[in-house]
Amino acid sequence: MMTRLEFQNAVEDLFKVPRGSLKATDTRGTIEGWESFADVDLLNLIEKEFGIEAEAAIAEAETYGDLIRILESKGAFS
Repeated sequence: MMTRLEFQNAVEDLFKVPRGSLKATDTRGTIEGWESFADVDLLNLIEKEFGIEAEAAIAEAETYGDLIRILESKGAFS
């Protein structure tokens, strides 16, 4: 299972942004690479690494911080 930092690094690679640049307040509007194709890859990453299946709450997270909170509530990063 990935740590929170490993997950952030993977997401930054997925969104094609510099490592360490993703903030909890970032949204689809502030990250150019966070688009529908990246959503599919992101959901696949979550399912593969944490065994958490895609659901509306994850897919509809408004910010990166929302996504992290949802994953933590489902036992990721433990």
